[in-house]
Amino acid sequence: MSMSFDPKDEADFLKHPLFIKWLSNSNEELDSYWHNWVEKHPEKKEMLVRAKDLAKSLSWKEQHPMPQEDFSRIKDNLLLYHVKQEQYKEIDNSHFRYPNRVIKWWLPMAAALVVMGFFMLSYFQIGQTEPSEDVPVSDWIVRKVPKGMKKVFRLPDGSQVTVNSDSEIRFPSSFGEVRTVKLDGQAFFEVVKNPGKPFIVQSGQLKTTVLGTSFDIGAYPEDEGFHVAVVTGKVKVATDNGVSATVFPDEATFFDLRDLSLTKGTYDYDQLIGWKERILKFREESYKQVFDRLSRWYNVEFELAAGVKFPGKYSGEFKNESLENVLKGMEYSLNFDYEMKNGKVNISNK
Repeated sequence: MSMSFDPKDEADFLKHPLFIKWLSNSNEELDSYWHNWVEKHPEKKEMLVRAKDLAKSLSWKEQHPMPQEDFSRIKDNLLLYHVKQEQYKEIDNSHFRYPNRVIKWWLPMAAALVVMGFFMLSYFQIGQTEPSEDVPVSDWIVRKVPKGMKKVFRLPDGSQVTVNSDSEIRFPSSFGEVRTVKLDGQAFFEVVKNPGKPFIVQSGQLKTTVLGTSFDIGAYPEDEGFHVAVVTGKVKVATDNGVSATVFPDEATFFDLRDLSLTKGTYDYDQLIGWKERILKFREESYKQVFDRLSRWYNVEFELAAGVKFPGKYSGEFKNESLENVLKGMEYSLNFDYEMKNGKVNISNK
């Protein structure tokens, strides 16, 4: 069987005879084929998973016969929903138009879903959906968010993760008894409660364990330290050297990478989590931290001319501002010159 199948979207899977045969009558040969296909096309793995879920939705027709015209309309609406859902997930930091973008597709999608719901209720009663079968591969899904971007991902258990710029998150295609996620960078987690299946985030030398809560983890390897800030629920944070702390709402732990100490206290929401609302806040931060954050936020590189030094630490707050406006604000208080060219910002003394 050829491995040349190159789907452009979920609909292409649903038109492929071997895919339909695999779902309806799986056997060792088909399992092996799709296992090898995913290994050859790892970038299409999530698309395959969505196509399987979509195929389960479309299996309603077998249990509840209906005119082909109505079934085709429902199928098209489901496909539209999956496509629009993917478009919604990306948030561009450079041109933040989230409200307008949502409005553009939400109204037609809502109408489509209402029509779909009408037809569904006309033909059958809604019951519980069976859980999706596991894809016959167990490797981890890796999602990287480049500088200048934010993205939202849905995990296999329904938990949602908002990932900040220049970050990477890794998770399995399906969770076992323990829901384990790995993070390099920063992300805000909204975890679905499941007391029987602990949720663990491994970020560098920190392990954060929760049952169901919302919290932020900042764990950029180049930073001076990591943080775990809790909004709701509680988490347990443990370090590789055996130190641990239980963190409650409005509290955060701070792990210092220089001396490996772990401390707990209150935190400034805008400083640690404001990035989700386009707030960039610095509070007594070193200039290395400031320029590192600006670099990730705006996807630029900073170069300081010889002799440029800034005294003390920096504090400031910006909301939904362009890089130029941020630099103008800093220039006024720190008395420096800057030049932006080809993704680089050159800083020099006045």
